[in-house]
Amino acid sequence: MDISAKLIAEQGFSNFGMDRIAELTEYSKGTIYQHFQCKEEVLMHLCIRGLRTWRDFFDRALKLRGNSRERLLAIHLAHHFYAKLYPVEYESIYTVKSAGVREKISPESHAAQNELMKDVIDRVVIVIDEAIENGDLKLPGTMAPQDLVYGFWALHYGELMFETFNFPYRNMGIGDLENNVRLVLRTLLDGLPWEPVSTRHDYTASAERIMREIFPEEAAAIAAR
Repeated sequence: MDISAKLIAEQGFSNFGMDRIAELTEYSKGTIYQHFQCKEEVLMHLCIRGLRTWRDFFDRALKLRGNSRERLLAIHLAHHFYAKLYPVEYESIYTVKSAGVREKISPESHAAQNELMKDVIDRVVIVIDEAIENGDLKLPGTMAPQDLVYGFWALHYGELMFETFNFPYRNMGIGDLENNVRLVLRTLLDGLPWEPVSTRHDYTASAERIMREIFPEEAAAIAAR
């Protein structure tokens, strides 16, 4: 799997093939096909491995002791660190569901991915449910916790994807993308409102504490880039 991830990172999925895997391993092409019917199944196995890692990152985030919004911030940072440190596995989550790829993957593999994706989302729901139970948050109207998770996910994924495009953001008056998304998220949470709001709590200090206590190695790895 590590060789496959390296090849996809270097060449892209469209240029990735089973022949190349055979060249770089001690296994024959026939042996590889005994385990994976096609390159799309290889990508799905990378995706499933990555989702387990993402779930582990969220489990670590949930160990943070703090108010509910600090715990959500820990989840946000876990998402960020996972996507940055495992870009092939992270992008595979979406590629395996795209047209032309999903049809070549077995229903069993899709079911395994769907179950793991639910595990990941359920960990965010834990924090939202805690906030509701503690009186920190009251969701508007008929909104469910899972609806809020979808909004967070879409916002964060959009930021990560925009980072890959060569738009002249600064010429458009857009500053640091990562901090911009964090500020937008903070503003949205204040508007719900999700207590304590940012005028009554220093979430920048909270982020520093989370990186120091929960994700020191990941924060150092990204800072070193």
